[in-house]
Amino acid sequence: MLDLGVVGATFGAEREVTRFSSSSFGGAATRGRTRINSYYGQLLVTPIKGLTLTGGARHDDHNLFGGVTTTSASGVWSPNRGATTFRASYSEGFKAPTLFQLQSEFGNAGLRPETSRGWDAGVTQRLLGGGIVAEATWFRRESRDLIVFVSCPRPLTGICVGRPSGTYDNVARASAEGLEAGLTLRPTSDLRLTANYTYLRAINETPGASLGARLARRPSQSLTLLADYRWRFGLETGATLTNVGPSFDNATNSRRLAGYSLLDLRASYPLTKQVALYARVENVADARYQTIFQYGQPGRAAYGGVRLAL
Repeated sequence: MLDLGVVGATFGAEREVTRFSSSSFGGAATRGRTRINSYYGQLLVTPIKGLTLTGGARHDDHNLFGGVTTTSASGVWSPNRGATTFRASYSEGFKAPTLFQLQSEFGNAGLRPETSRGWDAGVTQRLLGGGIVAEATWFRRESRDLIVFVSCPRPLTGICVGRPSGTYDNVARASAEGLEAGLTLRPTSDLRLTANYTYLRAINETPGASLGARLARRPSQSLTLLADYRWRFGLETGATLTNVGPSFDNATNSRRLAGYSLLDLRASYPLTKQVALYARVENVADARYQTIFQYGQPGRAAYGGVRLAL
């Protein structure tokens, strides 16, 4: 006989109404309204000590795109009281186009809802009482009618007619899979070092000219290093170094975006238990980079202030 142990259930309903109004260059206003009613439920059980299983379902009823039911399930198991944790999950998704994507000056009224399904599996290992934490997760997601923004080079044809600045379109089939890995070290109670790495392979699987091309603006690799230290007199300092690999800005992979590195610094000093001074400097090296072609990102910036805790 199966002992369900701890059982938890969650049920709910929600309603979302969105309105849109836009006018360009003094022209007539474009207005729109959508409504989506949603119903969801989730069940959590712990059949044996250290094992937690969760399952859920959701139904979304959209006034323009009809009703869709999606499901999800996950499991977490630790055979040794949290020192080692195995986890896995499966989920499905539904995303209707927004009114901006449908009706704005960049809009495409022919967009279809985006659907997806994906899974992930991973493990976390803690050593030396949490002084070392290592984790890794492999994931995969398959998307249908993925909604993306596309550029519109001249001459303007097809969905680009009347959209010189670009528009939204569906990618009929796309997949993304990769690895997320992390390592956290606590050599002392005051020092924490963290490294996070992501490898991503996001591919257009739609038959045609872009078959096999990488999805736009999805870097294949990224790395983040963090260091935080608390000094004996109360000062807290930290640094974050982020490295993002190159990517492509368009579906045909003909326009490349260079990779970049960013360094951020931060500090905080408590004056009292409720009052602290803080400061941070972002993009210390004043790196020049783009995440979208010809859209520059902020250069070096410094911030400071007082933080109150009541």
